[in-house]
Amino acid sequence: MTSPRPSASIWSRKRDLLYLIFFIIHIPTIFLVDAAPLLPTPLQTNLSHKIRSFYITTYNDKFFAEAPPPWFTAFIAMELFYHAPLSIWAIPALLRDNPMVPVHLLAFGVQAFVTSLACLVEVWSWADRTVVQKRSITMLYGPYVALGAFMALDMVFRLRGRLLPKRKLA
Repeated sequence: MTSPRPSASIWSRKRDLLYLIFFIIHIPTIFLVDAAPLLPTPLQTNLSHKIRSFYITTYNDKFFAEAPPPWFTAFIAMELFYHAPLSIWAIPALLRDNPMVPVHLLAFGVQAFVTSLACLVEVWSWADRTVVQKRSITMLYGPYVALGAFMALDMVFRLRGRLLPKRKLA
């Protein structure tokens, strides 16, 4: 039986530190902004209503300003029932360098990339929003697309390194 590998400090694992910061920010965003309307009324806070009102006024995002399409509501439900628990798990897992991180973050990265990209495609199809408004919304959704893609690729390469045998140089 092999002993567990010693884990390097989170401060020396820059990509994991980036993911840790993301998840720390992502959890309140889920509960205070994105999924707030799906929460039971007693869990919806005054702060959440104020943040959402500010967001709607500032960005004029149709997903929040109007009744969202059913697929967007499903994406928000995925945030509540998948992103939130995974994000809560990921914080200590990243700190401990849990060996299951690449598996879970691969799924998360792919899901975040695909759903955020779908939202951006829809945003750019809106005929009733200006290019300036669409760019503003893109500045919010775009980082989720980029981080999702980066995270998924990073995890693919981490898993590849663990699963494939090392090649010997001739």
